[in-house]
Amino acid sequence: MINEQRLRNNLAKNMKYLRLIKRPRISQKALAHYIGTTQRSISRYECGEALPPLYILAGIARYFGCTMDELLQDGLPEKKGRDIKE
Repeated sequence: MINEQRLRNNLAKNMKYLRLIKRPRISQKALAHYIGTTQRSISRYECGEALPPLYILAGIARYFGCTMDELLQDGLPEKKGRDIKE
């Protein structure tokens, strides 16, 4: 069973990874504008402080071309075959 903290941590890692490998890179502010939320909210998601509402999660997944499941799963960078520098 996956608990909320694990989901927050997975989402944080995956969002940051996807945002940083995007070419050209997208800022938190630009991503927030695209999906209709605030930069502070994006920051909270990437720090693992909160989970977004489903409509925001769907917007994030749509932007990055992945599923909501992929955003919440463990090991997305490893599955994509790339690594990021923390």
